[in-house]
Amino acid sequence: MNPLFKSKPTMTNPNLLSLALLSLLSFISICSVNASRRLADVDKQFGYAAGAPNEPAKWGSLRADWKTCDIGKSQSPLNIDTKQAQMQPPDLKMAYKDAPAKLVNIGFFLNIEWQGDAGGISINGVNYNLVHSHWHFPSEHTIDGKRFDAELHLVHSNEKEELAVMASLYTIGQPDPLIQSLADKMKGLTETKGIDVGTISASNIKCGGTKYFRYIGSLTTPPCTEGVTWTIAEKAKTISQDQIQMIKEDLEREFQENSRPIQLRGERSILQFDLPNEQ
Repeated sequence: MNPLFKSKPTMTNPNLLSLALLSLLSFISICSVNASRRLADVDKQFGYAAGAPNEPAKWGSLRADWKTCDIGKSQSPLNIDTKQAQMQPPDLKMAYKDAPAKLVNIGFFLNIEWQGDAGGISINGVNYNLVHSHWHFPSEHTIDGKRFDAELHLVHSNEKEELAVMASLYTIGQPDPLIQSLADKMKGLTETKGIDVGTISASNIKCGGTKYFRYIGSLTTPPCTEGVTWTIAEKAKTISQDQIQMIKEDLEREFQENSRPIQLRGERSILQFDLPNEQ
């Protein structure tokens, strides 16, 4: 079992171990279903086109429960100003593993949804299980004002349903191995209930770098819920133009550019840490 998420040593009764495992898998399944329902709930009610009635600047006025998009003080995404980032000791551990997954087209995202225990991350000793991932075009976050060609979000949730997102940035170059392995399933995908894609491990999404940035922000889609812990890898991965086009063609036209504009940082700190070795 994944060392970050193993049972406590005192739990030696086989029945208790089985119950703990069933509880964990049930929790992950519920998180995945809840995430899909939240995303589906906002489908087509918001948009990204500047000047449209549902443009990002107006999200907060479209529904009463979306007002945080307008009045929130800790919104995402941000520009990562590396000169102002404050160094801190590394607090991140990653321990992903193979788990069954589905590809789901929800209109504005192409989502990978894990159906079992896919492992996850630990931040300051708090464990978060991997739930789903999706791409944005172009990137939502910028580094020193530079916008990238794409951004992948790995969304995690803990037992309190607090969220932690790992973000990987992309530049045009060699094909991304994960996308390449799913290409046959991605092309022309319109299935909103999802199609099985076998087992996938997020460990295949490593960036090859050791520097990360951290800040507290929000979801980048309505309802723009705050309190999300963001971790962004500095080193960008590569993605081919054909892969970008393939994913975009699966999305509805108004969501083929699906990046929220940069938000004000305010008084928030951006932290930086270096992992001793890539995990």
